[in-house]
Order: sequence, then structure tokens, then C-alpha cells
Amino acid sequence: MSDFVRRFLVHWNDCDPARIVFHANFIRWMDEGFTDMTRARGVDFAAMAGADPHFRGSPLVDLRCAFRAPARFADMLEHRIAPPAFTGGRSFRLAHRFLLEDGTLVAEGEQTRIWGRDEGEGLRAVPMPEEVRRRLEG
Repeated sequence: MSDFVRRFLVHWNDCDPARIVFHANFIRWMDEGFTDMTRARGVDFAAMAGADPHFRGSPLVDLRCAFRAPARFADMLEHRIAPPAFTGGRSFRLAHRFLLEDGTLVAEGEQTRIWGRDEGEGLRAVPMPEEVRRRLEG
């Protein structure tokens, strides 16, 4: 199992008046990274939703993010997502790390997600299909 890694440039509109990355962007980048990771590993939520009208994706149920150093306009960030840690049959955790090119840790966070279905009784956490789990583990 290896980390999923993506790199991106910090844009002007990612920054606050102090010219550092606005904190909420790390939350957005965690979500975008999760989507990029799933697609890169062959898990297409749009196709799954089209094939199963009860499928509701992988909703976020808990989140944390700690800021360690500033990231600024024009910095290149490396976003590392560790393979999912399955905490039971219905949820999993994803650890995220954001680093500058020199290796400085900028932020680290964690998402807890479920595998969701709605069969008329509201959103429910259900066991993730084994094939999807294998793909996400990388």
C-alpha cells in the first residue's frame, strides 16, 4: 500500500489578505484529493451512482485539520493521502499531509468517511464492497 500523491500550485485566490493560504482551502483540497485518488484507483462514483440508484457515495462524517506552517501564493504543494485505514465494516479514515517542495509540513488532517446507501429509510452506512476496498488500498 502506497500513498496517493498529487501536486498543485497555490493560486492567488487561495490566499487570504495576509497572503497565506486561507484555512478552508485545505478542507476543499482534502475532498478534491479523495476524488482524485478514487478515480486514479479505478473507483468512479458517478458510474456507480448511475448503476445503483441507492448508492450515495462516500459521505464525510468527521474531519480535522491542523496547520503547521504557512503556505503562500505560488508555492507548489505536495498532497499525500495515506491508504485508507478501515475502522470497521462501515467507515474508514484517510490521513492527509500537505508539504512544501522543501519538505516542510504545512498542514495535516484526517477524514472519516462511510460507504453510503439510501434505500428509502435515509442515508445509512453499509459495508464497502470488497473490490472497492482493494482498489482504494492501492
